[in-house]
Amino acid sequence: MRRAIGLILLCPLGFASGCATSPPAPMPVMTCPAVPGFMIEPRPAPTRVVTHNRDLLQLLADYEAQRIRFNADRLGVALILGHDEVGEEVE
Repeated sequence: MRRAIGLILLCPLGFASGCATSPPAPMPVMTCPAVPGFMIEPRPAPTRVVTHNRDLLQLLADYEAQRIRFNADRLGVALILGHDEVGEEVE
């Protein structure tokens, strides 16, 4: 009976000493994902010579198209950085 108790007490000691010789776990490294350059570089404003109302309407359409592209670029950057929508962080 004493041998059994002695062996039972030695088993946890053997398990613990086995853990002491194992290599340490590597530390995780936080990295920030790279954002493509075309998503953050400035874009020129649309240029159009306005001489008629039709030209003014086309200039407004150009600005609206540019706004839509900018919002798509911003959403792309947000998705790369871990946000599901602009301004909201993904858990």
